Amino acid sequence: MEMQKYIDILKTQVKPALGCTEPAAVALAAAQAAALLQGEPVRVQVDVSPNIFKNGMRVGIPGTSSKGLEIAAALGVLCGDAQGGLEVLRRVNTSYTQQAQQFVTEKRVLLQVEDQKGNFYIRAQVTGQNGDESCCVIEKSHTNVTGLWLNGKATLLQQAEQQEDNTSWLLAELKDLSVADIRKFAETVEFEQIAFLLDGVRVNMDMAAYGFEHTLGMAVGQGIRALEQQGILQDDIANHAKMVTASACDARMAGVNKPVMSSAGSGNHGLTAILPVAVVCERLGKDEQTLARALAISHLVTAYIKEYTGKLSPICGCAVAAGIGASVAISWLYGGNDQQLAGAIRNMVGTVAGMLCDGAKGGCALKLAAAASEAVIQASLAVHDIIIDGTDGIVEADAEGTIQNLGQICMDGMRDMDHEIINVMLK
Repeated sequence: MEMQKYIDILKTQVKPALGCTEPAAVALAAAQAAALLQGEPVRVQVDVSPNIFKNGMRVGIPGTSSKGLEIAAALGVLCGDAQGGLEVLRRVNTSYTQQAQQFVTEKRVLLQVEDQKGNFYIRAQVTGQNGDESCCVIEKSHTNVTGLWLNGKATLLQQAEQQEDNTSWLLAELKDLSVADIRKFAETVEFEQIAFLLDGVRVNMDMAAYGFEHTLGMAVGQGIRALEQQGILQDDIANHAKMVTASACDARMAGVNKPVMSSAGSGNHGLTAILPVAVVCERLGKDEQTLARALAISHLVTAYIKEYTGKLSPICGCAVAAGIGASVAISWLYGGNDQQLAGAIRNMVGTVAGMLCDGAKGGCALKLAAAASEAVIQASLAVHDIIIDGTDGIVEADAEGTIQNLGQICMDGMRDMDHEIINVMLK
């Protein structure tokens, strides 16, 4: 693959996100549809695929004390920035929140599950006070608008949205690569071309700091810090990565009105792909250039895995995609060779492959904490040549085959898993 394509992938996959990306995508669809109307919106109907529904049920919405897709849709209609991408809700304030809550209370938001349109589908239909109806459809990824209609007539998609749609073929080329290819790119690309990745460390560390300063959600980060202070846990690299990553997730899942840097369309993926790597770099005394190269590995491996497991899936992408990406990057920081980087992937798959995704919520901090610490531990084992055997379970002798097996389990073996998870959650 040409070096510029790697850079293009990084620029499309590593973006700021305000709040959980599934509610943000719903708000974006509602905002895009509402922007087509001349008069005030009076109601919105949102149809979402099961994965979107699952991930939006119990997650906090930035700038509010509310949770869920209904309030996200109402805010998108009332104050969403249609051009804001995953920061669509940056205009939220107390007044808009009150209006949105009234919108929901008056049952002017209808939310339905659409299970016949694939695993990533959002359709928002907004009715105006004069009877006009507008519609926006988002498919395949969080900001990929594939259709806009006003009173049944299609409108022209904006150039930026068309470009977003065109990235799918670029991401598909990742499947032709090896982990060694990604490592070679990260080592040879000019630092200035990937320096922007350091922005993710700043904003994600800022979210972690906020989580330490305020008791939010389950306060997992604060809890781990207390365990260290009590001597129950040691202040080692794995536990520090666990603590920092959990703290950022505590704040994000609670709906703190601050952005994080996402990876592969997910803010929690971004926390997992970035923070453990940054912690290891800091503890090892590495410079910013080394950190940027490690982050490039982490993000690209994450995107690579997501091409096999799907944008949304029944398994926790923070663990089995971003966690693996972070582990490969950490192996590289420890001086691992290609066999040891592949070993980190095999170890991680052998450890966390069965972690289910039961929706975005405060409890995700526990899963991110586990993924962060395991990323450090399994990388450390791999560089000491302690690597799971290539005939164990779904693990193959090579990294690429292991990832393909993971994708097969996720896409084929767990095809109906989300429906069962949602049925349990709805009880």
